[in-house]
Amino acid sequence: MMLAENERRYDLDWLRVIAFSILILFHTGMMFNTWGWHIKNNVTSHIPELFMELLHQWRMPLLFVISGAAVSFLLRKIPVRKYVANRMLRLFLPLAFGMFVIIPPQVYYERLFQGQSFKSFADFYRTVLDFVPYPQGNFSWHHLWYIPYIFVFSFLILPFSWLATTEKGKNRLSKLLDISSRKHTIILWFVPLAVSQIVLRPYWPRDMNNLVSDWSNFAWTFTFFAYGFLLASHTGIWERIENLRRVTLRIALISFVFLAIIWTLDLELAQLALVPYRLLISLHAWSWILAILGFGRKYLHKNTSSLRYANEAVYPFYILHQTITVYIGYHLSGWQVNPFMKFLIVAAGTLAGCFILYEGLIRHSPLTRLLFGMKVGKSRRNRPVEALAPMMKPEISR
Repeated sequence: MMLAENERRYDLDWLRVIAFSILILFHTGMMFNTWGWHIKNNVTSHIPELFMELLHQWRMPLLFVISGAAVSFLLRKIPVRKYVANRMLRLFLPLAFGMFVIIPPQVYYERLFQGQSFKSFADFYRTVLDFVPYPQGNFSWHHLWYIPYIFVFSFLILPFSWLATTEKGKNRLSKLLDISSRKHTIILWFVPLAVSQIVLRPYWPRDMNNLVSDWSNFAWTFTFFAYGFLLASHTGIWERIENLRRVTLRIALISFVFLAIIWTLDLELAQLALVPYRLLISLHAWSWILAILGFGRKYLHKNTSSLRYANEAVYPFYILHQTITVYIGYHLSGWQVNPFMKFLIVAAGTLAGCFILYEGLIRHSPLTRLLFGMKVGKSRRNRPVEALAPMMKPEISR
């Protein structure tokens, strides 16, 4: 059964808002664990790492699935010409603005933290305009990496737009997804994910997020994006996902136990047993996605004033948040205080900074709304997932 053209998916809106709220806390937590990041606290710990590793397995895949669904909704709503203009305004313009305005202060404080010195921020900014890519240089998209990926994916999916926009395509897609809505078949969608990683991870073992030498991560994220595109238009498969939510949650939890043992014992299965490890990683990630989508459809398919506000604010918050986190973290990194208390201060400061800039500078000006990928004029009111802008990490981000 195909999704009605005007049906709004508030559950996906809620999940998008929740995922980006977690992102702010995740990036704050990067200050305090032992992983490499832009700014580190004077005291770091392994304690939060297992929980953060769990979040890392599904938070970005979930956002790619939602963004793929958003593209499907958008293509059914507007012609390709307007779709291309939408992608330029909602993605490319905020990315360019972010790389020249939002990201440079973040890199500046990172370089100061590393011991480099500059006469002033203006002196540093001249190095940005050398256009030497990070980390060798200071020109970067840092946490905005998600935007160029979604921008590219939005055009890669265009040859398949007929599946969402023509009657013949909708019928074929419906038949295909009907097969995947029987019994537990949809769980097996983890297999293509695993195959891409088994083939590509040996050559691109790290997520570089630079779009040009990141093919294992590129294939991984594009597959989730494509899955979201396929799922967006079919109600029957969403009913199956909802009905399977407890099963997929159990699979996700059991697979996490095995992964937790591997990570805790620092077993080198990624190298020594590539195939079973990547199968497990892929099953784990896809099971979490299915469980989250299932529980979301069951309990979050409702519209509220809070959702309408958050759905519009989340993109500017995403663009702003890590620069604010790095700024606060730089000034508090040496502060002798309980790390958990400092975490709360940095996280609260980041949220407060985003809110102040959003309400005081961004939300009410047509120019800043445009620069932050928001709708302008009477289109200002929030709309559901059809209007989703994308939402993230530089080379050393998790």
